[in-house]
Amino acid sequence: MTPPLIKHLVQFGDTHVTIASNLVDDAKRLCEISPDHLSAAYLDIANQEELEKLIGAHDHVISFIPPWMHTPVAAATLKMGKNMTTSSYSSPDMMKMDDEVKSKGLVFLNECGLDPGIDILGTMKIVHQAEKAGLKITSYESYCGGLPAAENADNPLGYKFSWNPGAAIRASRNPAIFMKNGKREEQPNCLKCVEQRDDFSVSMKFETYPNRDSTAFMEKFGMQDCETFIRGTIRYTGFCWVISAFHDLAVTSDEPFEGEGSFKDFLTAKVAAAEKKSNSVMGEKFDKHIDVVTEGFSQADATLIRDLLHKVDFSYVKCADETVKAMNNIVKTLKFLDFFDDNNKIKAKTDDGKARSALDILGDLMVKKLAMADNDRDLIAMRHIFKIHDPKDGESWEHTSTMVVTGDSKASGNQSMMAITVGVTCGIATRMVLEGEVKKTGVLSPITPEIYEPILKELEKKGIFMVDESSSDKGLKKMQGLE
Repeated sequence: MTPPLIKHLVQFGDTHVTIASNLVDDAKRLCEISPDHLSAAYLDIANQEELEKLIGAHDHVISFIPPWMHTPVAAATLKMGKNMTTSSYSSPDMMKMDDEVKSKGLVFLNECGLDPGIDILGTMKIVHQAEKAGLKITSYESYCGGLPAAENADNPLGYKFSWNPGAAIRASRNPAIFMKNGKREEQPNCLKCVEQRDDFSVSMKFETYPNRDSTAFMEKFGMQDCETFIRGTIRYTGFCWVISAFHDLAVTSDEPFEGEGSFKDFLTAKVAAAEKKSNSVMGEKFDKHIDVVTEGFSQADATLIRDLLHKVDFSYVKCADETVKAMNNIVKTLKFLDFFDDNNKIKAKTDDGKARSALDILGDLMVKKLAMADNDRDLIAMRHIFKIHDPKDGESWEHTSTMVVTGDSKASGNQSMMAITVGVTCGIATRMVLEGEVKKTGVLSPITPEIYEPILKELEKKGIFMVDESSSDKGLKKMQGLE
């Protein structure tokens, strides 16, 4: 994320950036991008005195650290009377600083990355277009996903990790809260809300699932009256079936695993401890298809697979045909990850002799088998789906905003699209604050035209933009103010 950010900032020739990190050698390497405009400094954010000293020597702070670490940086930035930008959500702790940030005439601009960031920019553009035309948004869905490019999605999950697998898998265990058809839904397992999305792309098969509390954004976006309001994640089809099965079997648990041996021993123990599920959607065909998916396996492995599939919840899967596909993908993934190799041993203990969690053990396999390779490229897919109503003539239609963009591989020497969409977006926002273009003060999100319009304009120059389409030509003209 950092290289595209600093490249954007130093291109103007009038900005000096200090890259502060507790990994100072990494910071020094980044300075090679533009030695005349970059310098490195060691920083431990727990050292408040040094943090405040460094902030005080600069005009602006960009906090590009894990979200839970922003608060001490924000507090020090506020104390030193400086402006700040981040690519993270405005946390409750940050919002508590809003009054004081305003009283000092400062700008703390958050949510300027990809998600959050570009998703919010594109959403608010359509919201304000509709409002200006006297139209009402009755339904809103927004999905985003960072994926391997299609040619590099070469495993049954259709997914690869460029960072800690544990963090991504934990996120998929979160409950989901959203509005659907006028009803507030609270689902403890977000992956079991998966929807197949054949209309997102003519060349790729996507699925979506809601994440976290979507309803927290309804008032912020001015869509309190929406009957459907969902924010979620995009994956290639098949991801949710597999990871949901892993959750059912507790192989993603944070609980210590008290055992040793092979990954097959680990899986066998987890299957034995799991509860049997009722999968009546297929009836007798369920066991018959198990015979199909276990063909070619040893008797012992086939028995393990049979027991395992009976412990997986398929009740959320829409139909028998999809259940068959889910069963196939689960078994393919287990085989791909080498769960049936007796020689594939787990690391059961930490270096100090404590039992490791099931998720950490699974993470070892994922790092080995599902890591982004140096020659892999990434893909960003984003889709907003609005249902819009014209109260003047009663017409209703669907409006979509779609972005599908790919990055470059590490081997090429260029940047991933994830790094570009996060880093450049934050860089543009930072430059706006530095030049005094953001007049409003306080803890802000890019939900107003004075912020999102210039950012969208600059992103489009770099080939990053959303394509707007409408199911009604007349409705599109209304949105554009042409009718």
